[in-house]
Parts: sequence; structure tokens; C-alpha cells
Amino acid sequence: MDGTGVAPVDDATVVLDGPCIVAVGPDAHCRGEAHVFDLRGLTLFPGLIDVHVHFGGFAVDDPEWTFTYWSILPFFWDYARDFRKRRTLALQNGVTTVRSAGDNFPQIVELRDRINAGRVMGPRIISAGPIFTAPGGHPAGTIYKSNRYVVQHATRQVDVASDARAEVRRLVGGGVDLIKAVYGDVNPFDLGRPVPKLDLPILRALIEEAHQQGVRCMVHVGTSGDALDATRAGADSIEHGILPGSPSAKCPPELVTAMRDRGTYFVPTLTAAWAMKRTYPDALAHAMSWVREMHQGGVRIALGTDAGAPGVVVGKAAHVELSLLVRSGLSPLEAITAATRNAAGLIGRATDLGTIEVGKLADLVAVEGDPSADVDATKRVRLVIKDGVAAVNRLSQ
Repeated sequence: MDGTGVAPVDDATVVLDGPCIVAVGPDAHCRGEAHVFDLRGLTLFPGLIDVHVHFGGFAVDDPEWTFTYWSILPFFWDYARDFRKRRTLALQNGVTTVRSAGDNFPQIVELRDRINAGRVMGPRIISAGPIFTAPGGHPAGTIYKSNRYVVQHATRQVDVASDARAEVRRLVGGGVDLIKAVYGDVNPFDLGRPVPKLDLPILRALIEEAHQQGVRCMVHVGTSGDALDATRAGADSIEHGILPGSPSAKCPPELVTAMRDRGTYFVPTLTAAWAMKRTYPDALAHAMSWVREMHQGGVRIALGTDAGAPGVVVGKAAHVELSLLVRSGLSPLEAITAATRNAAGLIGRATDLGTIEVGKLADLVAVEGDPSADVDATKRVRLVIKDGVAAVNRLSQ
């Protein structure tokens, strides 16, 4: 499965030279000596890309988990080891690239650089650094509000356009790969208490400055009106789209048309809604209906999970998201394309990631079964190659 959405090719060979793919297809062969992985009976596809991850979030499987001071100890232990658990979980589940949708800065950029330099093993990180929001807005005034350190390092609270532009320039100069903004007043942790919202002119200034600095801008929204505003303002991707507490659960046709015509990607983070199903039982159905409308309307969908929230674990969550995308109306091949070619396009790496083609980086995953018929087969990982190096090898087990 090459990631382009076409039918799988039987009995194909993929030849690597260092980190790159140099030949692909039934007639491909290598010259001279080579190390051979015999994948007969398995399915090979590109490394998965999760474009909405909070790498510094929690890695707990229980959606009902609640914070205690004792429970923070494993987090700090993993933090001290460069998030070894999270890096390992990502690769073990075939996720070779993640887009950090908001993490402590500059720590996330420093981790990205250590991975790129080969000092630690982990998924490739595309980092937004801190999240732009209104003073007191989400997440500074919600999930982060009791932690001054995280508010300082993982958010930027702005209410003046010139300050917002200047901070974008500083962050890009400090190495971030893109900009993340929260545009909306929905407080998913207390629906009766809306939070402050960025003024639309400030959102426009953030997006415009990001583009002038040569980076993209992802925008968190929770209502159809906010999604339409963000799309018209030039957002490169709309994250979530619909959150609990939205005055309308429907995805309006004018939003679908605007996103399709402008080439705006949709990142639905269905897994986050799935994890909140006890607290908000309708959230998942509403989110899936948005995916259905977007897909039928021709909007490009990219896989993102919101990993870092309780019950949404980096790596594992990608397989949940794939299954939910299929339940929302995508075919298994289309869902995998959302996690490979589409995701690579969204992060600006379509020229070297996302498909199995000559000249691209060798990020490859081999699994038992046929994911084009049963998308849950992606869970049965036997081999993961990143940049031409076997990061996970269970072929002898």
C-alpha cells in the first residue's frame, strides 16, 4: 500500500539506500549485497503521521483518569528521559512522524533536534511550540490554569496584533515549524463558563505573519462559525471543528465549500471525542457527522488524535482514529491516506514523506493482515523503519 490511495500491489519489493527509497514495485531489485527483510504474508505501507499530538501530555489509557500528585511522578520520570515512553509508544505503533500541536517551548524543539541528530530514537517531530490564545483563553485559562510553568512555556496570551506578530517572529526565529492558535470560547471542562476568545483581527494577524515567515498555521475551533472565520482568515488546517457546548452540531455547507475551495485541511481528532463519550455522549456522533460531510464535500482530511489527553495515548490513538474515520464513511484506503499522503501534505513534507515512492524517505510499516480490507490490521505491527533504520523489528517473534 503506497499511501496514494490506489489498490495494494502484490509481491512488490522496496529497495532502500541509506534513508531513501530507490526502487519500488514487482520488478524492483537491488544490486550487490543487501540486507533483506522478508515480508511475505505481511502488508507494507508508509509510516503513519499523527498531526495533532501534545507530546508533553499524559500517556494514560483510561479516559476517566483524574490527576493526583502521586500520578504526576511517572510523567516527570518520563520527562527526565526525553519522553522515552512516548517516543517508544509512537514507533511501536508505526507512527514515525508527529506534529506537536502545543508543548513546552523550547523543550519540544530541543527534543525534536535530538531526535533529528540521532541522539535519541523517536518519531520525527514537527513542532508548533506554544499555543496562541486570548488572555485567560483555552488552554491557559482552562486545563493549564493551575500550572504557572506550563502557562508560561506552552502558551502565548495576546490581545494586541502587533505583539502577536512580534511573538510569531520570535518563535520562528527560535525554531518552531508552525504556529498554533486557539480561536473560540468553548470551555470543554466547564461548558457553563465560556473562556475569552481571540479577536478575529488578531487571528488574521497571526496567520498572516506565520505565512510571511514561511510557516503554516493550525487553528483550534469548536463551532461552525469559528471554523468558517478561521478558514476565511487563511488557516492551513481546522482542528476539531466541533466541540461539546457548540450551539449547533451541524456542519454547514458553506464551511465545507470554503474549506474545499481554499484547500484547508480538516483534522477532526475523533479519538478525543471518543475518549469523552461518558461525559459528553453525543460528542463522537457529532464529530463523525462532520467528517462525513467534509469527506463527501471533497475536503482533505488528515489524521490527528489530540494525543496527550486521558485515554488518548500517542501511537495507540492513531489506530483508534483510523477505525473511527472508517466508521465515519471513509474507506480503509482513504483513512490510511489521511494518515500518510494527506498528513504529509498538511505538514509541508509531501516531497519526502507520506508515500512509498522513489526518492522519498524510507518510513515504512509492515503489519499482519490487509489494512485495505480491515483497517484494524494496522495495529498488528511487525516492522517499523524510520529513515531507513529498523526502529521496531518483531519479524522473528
